Amino acid sequence: MSQEDINDTFHFYDTIGDGKIAASQLPNALRALMLNPTEESINKMTKQWEKKPDTRISIQEFMPIFQAMSKECGRSTSLQEFQTLLSHFDREGNGFITLAELRGMLSNTGEKLTSREVDSLLFGVEEIDGKIKIDDFLQKHMQIK
Repeated sequence: MSQEDINDTFHFYDTIGDGKIAASQLPNALRALMLNPTEESINKMTKQWEKKPDTRISIQEFMPIFQAMSKECGRSTSLQEFQTLLSHFDREGNGFITLAELRGMLSNTGEKLTSREVDSLLFGVEEIDGKIKIDDFLQKHMQIK
């Protein structure tokens, strides 16, 4: 990840134009930079701003957090790894997964998502007979073509 990519992403979350982002936007900025911090890591990282989530932080304050999270999170999961994982639920081998299975997986494994978070992930993904196309779901969330 280049410094230019980091700067561009950081400034995308600068909604006021003061060269800073709200502390509450840290998790979003890190995820936009292809990091996948756990909720525990996010809570630890933002604890100092817990009572003041609108605190604004500069790029100079952001960089050590980004570097620490890069080391902690390691590499992000590849498209192929996601396809392989979801293909285990594709019982017919036709590239589809049932909506119920995907909801169950997102809600009950790993860092469990709330119903609202799952709904947000599934918003706009075409459903056909209670199933969604795996590639469409991944394309929407991994910005692939």
